Amino acid sequence: MTTGEEHLKIFLQDIAKKENYVQSKIDIIPISSGGANFTADLYLATISEPLKPDINIFAKAATLNEDARKNNDVLSRVYEKEALFYSDLAVNFERLYDKCHVPEENRLYIPKYYGHLLIPYEEILVLENLDAKGFNCYDRMKTFNWDYASTAVTELAKFHAVGLALRDENPDEFTRIVNRFKFDISDNHEQIHSYIKMALENGGKGLKYDYKERLHKFFSSPEDLVKLMIMKDEKFLIHGDFRPSNLMHRRRNGKLEIVPLDYQTLRAGNPVADLMHFVFSGSDEEFRRLHYHRLMDYYFTQLTLALQQLHLDVEKVYPRETFDADLIKMRPLGLFLGLIMVGMVTVAPEEAPKLDGDIKKMQVNPNQTALERISGIVKDYVRWGVL
Repeated sequence: MTTGEEHLKIFLQDIAKKENYVQSKIDIIPISSGGANFTADLYLATISEPLKPDINIFAKAATLNEDARKNNDVLSRVYEKEALFYSDLAVNFERLYDKCHVPEENRLYIPKYYGHLLIPYEEILVLENLDAKGFNCYDRMKTFNWDYASTAVTELAKFHAVGLALRDENPDEFTRIVNRFKFDISDNHEQIHSYIKMALENGGKGLKYDYKERLHKFFSSPEDLVKLMIMKDEKFLIHGDFRPSNLMHRRRNGKLEIVPLDYQTLRAGNPVADLMHFVFSGSDEEFRRLHYHRLMDYYFTQLTLALQQLHLDVEKVYPRETFDADLIKMRPLGLFLGLIMVGMVTVAPEEAPKLDGDIKKMQVNPNQTALERISGIVKDYVRWGVL
């Protein structure tokens, strides 16, 4: 048994006692993310006791070393942020839903949370095992269709809406929470500039010369892109890494259900950034040609409905004109995310990057699948008149 498993077993023994499983048996199985997770070892566990139902557990155990943490404020706090989401923010969300009498089916699906441990380098987060409820991870090598995309952005709209509701109800409490999710990359601009340069070089492989020139010209002022990456809109909480690899899904009674996970990069920001993450990490050129504008409209409709459930008027908190302006303002971020995310999404497990604090090392050499998707993204931006 590894050290991580030993710490997890001790932690699960405490959970068993809290759940009144006094003569429990605990089984732990390490699992692989297949290259989709870079920050933790993953485990499935079962707490069992005769005459009682099994408690099915999913657990994360920290893997980021000192080098990964000491020079990167984002990486140093990913475990703290996710624990904070489940232990604090999710509790506020459920309280608001209860207060507004929002039906269960109209609430953001938040997995049951059993607890966390935040001892440095031994961090653990324990949730219910959604596999046991029939949920599956999305095949990251495949692009999504309309059914999946529309269901996912419905959940995203619920998340954005309940965050806005918290701000409307108690601005001071919202500010307290936002401040706990803040991170500082002010000292990392040089690294970010190098990262952008590498993303252009790697993402541009396989593109014809004219498209490469357009890309370099478009990103000739990296400071503008850095501003978009760290832009804070104090009205919104955003997921920060909303992509199929961080979602689970199941089909029940003919209806697709999706659960967002991995709230490690949650922060204040522009909600369109989450849409850009989702669309350009998991769709292909054909999907965007058929559904991009339709999906943006659908998201706003779902945001409107989610806010109505919480007794808020979308035109007062986030008018359509502001949303449309944000879609234009955030366009460069969508293109950049496509360049950097597609390679990471489709990377083979044995080639997944190791995080050690140098964000340049998070780059991967795009495989053929990634290069084809990136080419499609660039063609979209040319067709839309952006490049």
